[in-house]
Amino acid sequence: MPKGYTGKRVHVDLSKGKVRVLKLEEGFCRTYLGGKGFAAKILYEETRRGINPLSPDNLLVFAVGPLVGTAAPGANRLVACFKSPLTGIWGESYCGGELGTQLKWAGIDVLTVAGRSSKPVYLMVDDGAVELKDASHLWGKDSYEAERILIEEAGREFQFATIGPAGENLVKFACVTHARGRQLGRCGVGAVFGSKNLKAIAVRGSRLPEVADVEALAGFRWKIFKAVREKLQSLSTYGTPAIAVLVNKAGVLPTRNWNEGFYEKLEEISPEVFKGRFYTRRRACYGCPVACRHISEVAEGVYAGVRVEGPEYETLFAWGSLCDIESLGALVKVNEVCDRLGLDTVTAGNVLAFAMECYERKIIDSKKTGGIKLEFGNVDEALRMLREIAYRKGFGKLLSEGVRKASKKLGKTAEKLAVHVKGLEPPGYDPRGLKAMALAYAVSCRGACHMRSLAYRPNLTGKHPFNPEKTVDRLSYDGQPAMVVELEDFYAVVDSMIYCHFFCFPVIGLVLWRELEEVYRIVTGVKADVSTLRKAGARINSLIRLYNVREKAPSDMVYPEKWLKKKLKGGASAGQVVSGKKLKRMLAEYYRLRGWTRTGRPKKEQALQP
Repeated sequence: MPKGYTGKRVHVDLSKGKVRVLKLEEGFCRTYLGGKGFAAKILYEETRRGINPLSPDNLLVFAVGPLVGTAAPGANRLVACFKSPLTGIWGESYCGGELGTQLKWAGIDVLTVAGRSSKPVYLMVDDGAVELKDASHLWGKDSYEAERILIEEAGREFQFATIGPAGENLVKFACVTHARGRQLGRCGVGAVFGSKNLKAIAVRGSRLPEVADVEALAGFRWKIFKAVREKLQSLSTYGTPAIAVLVNKAGVLPTRNWNEGFYEKLEEISPEVFKGRFYTRRRACYGCPVACRHISEVAEGVYAGVRVEGPEYETLFAWGSLCDIESLGALVKVNEVCDRLGLDTVTAGNVLAFAMECYERKIIDSKKTGGIKLEFGNVDEALRMLREIAYRKGFGKLLSEGVRKASKKLGKTAEKLAVHVKGLEPPGYDPRGLKAMALAYAVSCRGACHMRSLAYRPNLTGKHPFNPEKTVDRLSYDGQPAMVVELEDFYAVVDSMIYCHFFCFPVIGLVLWRELEEVYRIVTGVKADVSTLRKAGARINSLIRLYNVREKAPSDMVYPEKWLKKKLKGGASAGQVVSGKKLKRMLAEYYRLRGWTRTGRPKKEQALQP
């Protein structure tokens, strides 16, 4: 077995209350690398077509990669993969902090959870020993309170991941919260926890993974530390909200439910204002020199005393510009409420913005919403509706299904206002002014997602991610498919090893193909050149595509009407749309480059053969 891996998978059957330890084969590790790659193979082979995502048959796969828990800076993340209750297709969600590191130190590469417990439980992993514990006393508690109780019971040496009321009540976009600030956020993983009566996971480990070349890893670590000071200072200073100004300047900051691309009130909620008025200190994930996590606290006004880690850029967009909430204190409060209830802030913001536009256009009224006035900018009413969503009460029960299902139940006019791809609500980058993102959203394995390719970055900067000699025109459809294919394959490798994306930003170039090749060899002892790694990334993407084909994912051409027909208003991208004809042309080129069929189906050998 190569170094960096433990070679161990733990499988928990909640229905039977049994735990099994399984061995990972060396060939499996070399072929699928770790993390996302491991999960793809397991979910494809060990789940049946068409299962209900909230049934005991759904398999929850937690995985880390060979770099996690080593001295490689930024290698601390955990991935959870499952069939998504929000979309009905492949679901994946990532979490920083120390959860992944502790799982690796507990001697586990993969933790799989199947079945459904007859009563609320939490899963305790203590240096490899796995035990199911009663969680009846935690059920009904919000995620913060549940973690506080677990810390008292188990001790601070453990790292915890908990669901709140939204997960317990099977809200389709419920998240899982770790350390009161890190989330397994997207695709409804919290609802999968809730469907299994799994309230939390507690993990502690003490065994550092073996590394093939300790001295070389120390050198690599120091090289990255020095580069961070030069290239990621803005991220350290402001956190992820730093990008808001650039996105707004390009006219692609989604505003008032995707009707505009420029938010005229951004100065009120800018990164500079956040830093000056709300940031109190920074936090870092394990082994990270960037420390991009910022603690915000409201010092005055109606929300005085509210404290939260964040808001991140995606929360800032989803609740600031998208819902037209211009109060920073209110955004901190929204963030805290979502975290406590266990709601994905991105989908929650999209859902509320959609409902606000429906309210504005009189598709719904106060009678329909139970007296809640869903007006743009009305944060008090939005907070009321968040609680209704988390407990699936009143109109909140409909919104708890996500934008796709809610819009279908509200009728054709509402469907025209709905923005999602394959059921997943988008992040804060409008593809009408970022043509690579138009393609990336269409082909992403989990629906509208920016993290599978990060194609927004070369589009915004005008620089090719892997070739400094080439430029990228964000408004041109030409050349985007080849770039998206390579970016997707690169990030499939990143998400399998697993490395934090902030170290692997395209254009900035801290960790790109050559650095991945170097650190993988240093840690594992395996000599895999860039070509071999890229083939592994393509293999993983093809395998997940096969999973989605099996689960009857919607066509890549099923696209929001707003993006196809409604011209962007305001800012540098005013007048832009996504041309359906040119999107179809980009898709055809994308499929050709991948070697898939004209309908976007891979051959099995592309996914299952080394």
